[in-house]
Amino acid sequence: MLIKDLLNHKGNSVFTIPEHASTLDALKTLNEKHVGSLIVINPNGEVAGILSERDILAHFQQSVRGVPVTDIMTPRDKLIISHGDDSIDYAMSIMTEKRIRHLPVFEDDRLVGLVSIGDVMKAVSKDLEFESKLLNQYITGSYTIVP
Repeated sequence: MLIKDLLNHKGNSVFTIPEHASTLDALKTLNEKHVGSLIVINPNGEVAGILSERDILAHFQQSVRGVPVTDIMTPRDKLIISHGDDSIDYAMSIMTEKRIRHLPVFEDDRLVGLVSIGDVMKAVSKDLEFESKLLNQYITGSYTIVP
């Protein structure tokens, strides 16, 4: 399965916050939307970075003072991203290796979605369940090959 297939299934809506917003605004939005990260947008509507729950916790003292999100976000030039044609396996391996939970998805220079480690694990689990069922049918002889 490819990242674009996952986005087609789960949807490609992304929650954003302006880069001039405070970390307190970000906390409120994260809580209201029940999400773990927000894409930070500059005044031109372009991606400036990503802000996650982990960023807020790692900079807790600054966060509770309401500093601008730009003070603690991961800036665009340090973003770890994916593309629609990347495989779910790639996403899972990069998220595990880099210890990140949210992966922005870009096509060319345009943000097209965001996948979480939960989205990826759900997709992998479904694929494994399907494969397991097919193997079980094959072993038990109940699998039929249609010419």
